[in-house]
Amino acid sequence: MRKVLIVDDEAMIREGLRYVIDWQSYGFEIVDTAENGEVGLEKIAHYQPDVVIADIKMPGKNGLEMINAAIEQGLTFYAVILSGYSDFDYARQAIQLGAVNYLLKPVNEDELIKILKLITQKETEKFEHNQANIWHAKLFGSDMTGVDRFRYVKLLRLPQEQETEKLVNALLQEVSEAVVLTYRQYHYVVILSDEQVSEETIGQLCQHEMPQEEMLVSRWYAAGENLKPMVEELQSLSELIFLLPQQLLSQVIIENLRSHYPAIQQASERLLKAIFSRQGLKIALKDYWQNFYHNVASEEAIKWRVNGDLEWIHQQITGKVPVEIAWSSEQLHEEIYLAESLSQLKDMMATKVDKLSILIASSLNHLDIVSELIKYTKENYQEELTLKKVGELFNYNSAYLGKKFRKETGENYLSFLDQVRMEKASDILQHSNFMVYEVAEMVGYSNSDYFYKKFKQHFNVSPNEFRNNLMK
Repeated sequence: MRKVLIVDDEAMIREGLRYVIDWQSYGFEIVDTAENGEVGLEKIAHYQPDVVIADIKMPGKNGLEMINAAIEQGLTFYAVILSGYSDFDYARQAIQLGAVNYLLKPVNEDELIKILKLITQKETEKFEHNQANIWHAKLFGSDMTGVDRFRYVKLLRLPQEQETEKLVNALLQEVSEAVVLTYRQYHYVVILSDEQVSEETIGQLCQHEMPQEEMLVSRWYAAGENLKPMVEELQSLSELIFLLPQQLLSQVIIENLRSHYPAIQQASERLLKAIFSRQGLKIALKDYWQNFYHNVASEEAIKWRVNGDLEWIHQQITGKVPVEIAWSSEQLHEEIYLAESLSQLKDMMATKVDKLSILIASSLNHLDIVSELIKYTKENYQEELTLKKVGELFNYNSAYLGKKFRKETGENYLSFLDQVRMEKASDILQHSNFMVYEVAEMVGYSNSDYFYKKFKQHFNVSPNEFRNNLMK
């Protein structure tokens, strides 16, 4: 409760203010009253109240003089001045002195409540500001001490553009307190508790309130000790965002991930064999990437390893088969280190090993270009495929490749691509509940209207009609 002292020379005002509102329901209590400024000054020093409600005009020391004398003594409080209409100039002086507001006599209940709410808001803001400064010093500054109000503390980090209110409210169902800080481009949520709530519970709360969002969560630490290791732990976790984007990361999740993805021995050698044989290339690539999940590698470690492995594979091939050089070391290095995401890096690597495999088959005269193009299309229909793109991949002129494909299959390549996509779309519509626009994206159409038109041309019914007919 915040303490209130009433100073007024009229007994009726002093006593009446006690009952004009329910003080406790607003978080305040009247600790005493005083009949003049001299006594009021003594009681301010004695009680050190949070709020002083004082009449401007009183015998001897008036309200403004009393407030000024208390301020000079180093006493701090919110001053609320009581005045009549004729005392407006005094009220203006009071505001200049730092008084929160003034009340006209007779005191209006709503006006008094409004002032008390304003004081509560200011105190809350002041407390939060002070708390933020304290936590900033403990986490990011020079303060090496912990806190003694709770036994355990945990730290959560999320990007600044994400809202924290729903998450904090959910966390407060399980923990004692949650303080939100902003530091650089991130929000940090300091979670405090006298008991260690299970990592699983915290993780479920975070994922429920913010599914598929980037969040880092530290372990529980002893609240009374140096808290900077929590920040260091989150920094270590942040290095894994490249490998595991848009999700919750914690030490528990990392440990579970390692057990979920067993190590694949000789993954690079298996990939090299698949490139030579043109058999099981996608499986070999999947196995290759699995090792990064098993080791839970950082962006720097992933790119360094990919660069080294592709250089090694390239050297093995050019040393054994008379093929042209597929890339320069400088070009490869630049492409790898400019990759902004793991999916972009995976796509780049898949394209490169595909090209190597095609070069080998062509050099050894094992390449049936049309059969290879059909196979490649069926495996990569969801990508943006054009004759120009596949021509570059297979090292063929796109116009010549188009003519050769039409001659051997009786249809042009784009019609064949649409047919592959339509067959896949019909399969997805039969065996899933995906929306039509989602199916369009899954089979390689970025424009859902164009997909709709193509589907109707192919099946003589719309995608929704096709699905509804299956349910009859």
